[in-house]
Amino acid sequence: MEKKKVAVFLVNGFEEIEAVTPIDLLQRAGINVDTVSITKDNLVESARRMKILADKIIDDIDFSEYDMLILPGGPGFKNYFDSQLLLDKIVEFSKDVENKKVAAICAAPTVLSSLGILEGKKAVCFPACEEDLLKGNPILTRERVVKDENIITSRSAGTALDFALEIISELLGKKEAERIADEIVCK
Repeated sequence: MEKKKVAVFLVNGFEEIEAVTPIDLLQRAGINVDTVSITKDNLVESARRMKILADKIIDDIDFSEYDMLILPGGPGFKNYFDSQLLLDKIVEFSKDVENKKVAAICAAPTVLSSLGILEGKKAVCFPACEEDLLKGNPILTRERVVKDENIITSRSAGTALDFALEIISELLGKKEAERIADEIVCK
């Protein structure tokens, strides 16, 4: 089986748990993870002023190498709109149901909704963002994490483990997700 590869996009103001938890668990599962800054600077500052040095900047990546694009939420989620390239690629990935996947957590599913890719799909987001999410006509649920076709959405920092495990399940199968959950004693 070909090794899976994901890009976790970091914007100034990202939620730390929503980025670092998936990075950690996906790497434990053997998935290649690149952290990607959407600016011309590798240094990205989180919501609580933690500085993270991203592996790459968006202008230097080849999107065709990735199986999934992951968007952490946080108060800086609107910064995703500063990269038209990223927005275009999210739409492109969302349409390639057989081969590509998109995952977003907390406030970031509202970005997907604004792009029209959640219309008619089950989705979830941070409770305070539900009004914005609904503008894209998804089927709003209150689950911790939701998968509909090739799109995964999750509710908040408190669901970051569930989010990461669902991504692993989607890319490598339920058995691998269960192995990682057992390894970190999360059940």
